[in-house]
Amino acid sequence: MAKIIRKVGRIFFPIVISILLVAGCLFAINNVAIDKNDNSQNLSNQNNESTVADSASTFELSGTNTQMAAKWVEAVGYSYSHNKMNVNVKLMNDWIAPNTGNHDFGTGTGFGNESHSIMVEGGIKVTLDLNGHTISRGLSKDNAKSLGRVITISTNSTLTIKDSSYNAETAKNTDVSRLSSLPFGKITGGANSDDANMGNRLGGGIAVITGGTLNFYGGIVTDNYVVGNGAGIFVCENSTLNFYDGIVCNNFSVNNGGSIYCNKSTLNFYDGIVANNQSNRVAGIRGYNFATIRIHDGLIANNVSGVPGTGAELNHAGGISIYDSTLELFGGTVTGNRNVYGNYPAGIYAETNGSSIHIKGNPTVYNNTDKSNNQSNFYLQKGFKVRIDGKLEKNGISANIAVTLADDYDIFSPFTVGYSYYGNKNVAPSKYFLSYDENASFIAKNDEVVLSRATTSIYDYVYLDSNNERHNYKDNDKLHGYNDSSLNMENGKAKYVLGGIAPNTSISEFVSNLEGLGIDKYNMGLFNSKGTLLYDSGSAMGIAPELLNNGKELAVGTGWYIMYNVKPGVTETIYLSVLGDVNGDGRLSASDVSYLRQIASDKTLYENLSLEKKLACTIVNKGEVTTADAEIVKNVIEKIFNINIFF
Repeated sequence: MAKIIRKVGRIFFPIVISILLVAGCLFAINNVAIDKNDNSQNLSNQNNESTVADSASTFELSGTNTQMAAKWVEAVGYSYSHNKMNVNVKLMNDWIAPNTGNHDFGTGTGFGNESHSIMVEGGIKVTLDLNGHTISRGLSKDNAKSLGRVITISTNSTLTIKDSSYNAETAKNTDVSRLSSLPFGKITGGANSDDANMGNRLGGGIAVITGGTLNFYGGIVTDNYVVGNGAGIFVCENSTLNFYDGIVCNNFSVNNGGSIYCNKSTLNFYDGIVANNQSNRVAGIRGYNFATIRIHDGLIANNVSGVPGTGAELNHAGGISIYDSTLELFGGTVTGNRNVYGNYPAGIYAETNGSSIHIKGNPTVYNNTDKSNNQSNFYLQKGFKVRIDGKLEKNGISANIAVTLADDYDIFSPFTVGYSYYGNKNVAPSKYFLSYDENASFIAKNDEVVLSRATTSIYDYVYLDSNNERHNYKDNDKLHGYNDSSLNMENGKAKYVLGGIAPNTSISEFVSNLEGLGIDKYNMGLFNSKGTLLYDSGSAMGIAPELLNNGKELAVGTGWYIMYNVKPGVTETIYLSVLGDVNGDGRLSASDVSYLRQIASDKTLYENLSLEKKLACTIVNKGEVTTADAEIVKNVIEKIFNINIFF
């Protein structure tokens, strides 16, 4: 018998192992499914939790405010008395606070001792189904109360809000201006007045404090008001908001955070809409004081900062703004947000260098504007760098981020860290990063992303360094009008010189190549080295028009100059230098060879040359003029090689 048992055991044990392996594989597959669609899975789990709960832990609220308040007390009490288990609460009609006194929902267990808001505390867990109905405290700006919020979650407790009537597709297909009118469950009518105690004026719709957790799966938080922070939802120290879907719209904060405000807390924003909120400072989402904001998907749109409040501050954005906090941007769309106070950030902004922004996936940021309707999107202050944590694509969709650099940002310095290292090395940054400046684009430099203002002109500005060596701008991180005010100093002023001009260049050819430098031929004059105006605003001046196209008879030469109107009332002068053309006639001839030989033997003669002539002499470009420079010009004249190879 023992042998039979041992034999059966040998057979049975592999079968058990096989079953366990299959079960393990199924478990792993399920986990992968959860990872791919955590929103729907979490929502499904929450619904399942409600389904499997015993009937005694399911409570339906209906009737008058008094009757609904009594049932709420019963539900909360049941959780307390049953090891703080989750209870399910479903609204069967609107729950409207009495329009008297402080508009209190109720007193005692389940309600705030001072605020008399609906309360989840003491470590309990509640799942609240709005079921298409409204919870309203009936307050507004005109009758705001201290602690006038609608719902409070605290003391390590968890409230899960869902709405059986909520339809995500309907929400996404509705104009943001009409979101509050959708027939979904609502949390509304919270209004916190000014109070000496800052804590009493935080959170208009919902406040999550003292280690609380709010899971939000559907419904609308709308038309709430605070003098303080977080008109829609306020999330305080050590607390968490998991926002899976739903809408936060049409809330107003006098101070900060018209929609969602996080202070030393965490927001996981998986999907949903944050729109049409207003604030004196940050209208959309604000992270403050070591908060962590994670945006996976959803829409943050048409929020307006700079609306008159307690005193406008400059460094806040309309969409998302962080202060000494972390923003992890993995998806979602940030668009149509505004800052109407001034020409300040509107889309996304890190207010301090103590903040950090991490990007991967496919976020979209575009068409956010300041008061003057200038594009102000992913706004980076001087020196701030963005961490790229992964490939900038997800589900076949690429990131599309319009970047706005502060005026004092070093545009030749990369604004990213980790771009190529994390999977984007062989992809042009212009695929993911957008500039609204038609003359600028984003390119890779040393495996990171920089802004390039490369021109389409064949000409480039040139300058002499302290060693008398010639350099062009494009290869030396110089941009005219941006960081060249200390170059080519002559008599204490910068002298701007344009090079790369070939000998025998006609006036018409020269002028046509200026467009790529942003110089309008109809807004400029061209003078020869004697100061005679030869071309003005598109027409010949004092010369036969046919000479404009004859580079042999009349060529643009060294010492000529342009005068053009940069803007009304401001005129700029730019001198021309034709390499090898030392005598200034625009051609290379024996006269230039002879002149170069004289200069090579007489340093004083060189020192007395104009800057543009010194630049024309530096052909070998070794810091001094030698007979080798003269020999090169001689060889060019004899057509042995082209002067262009020395540009």
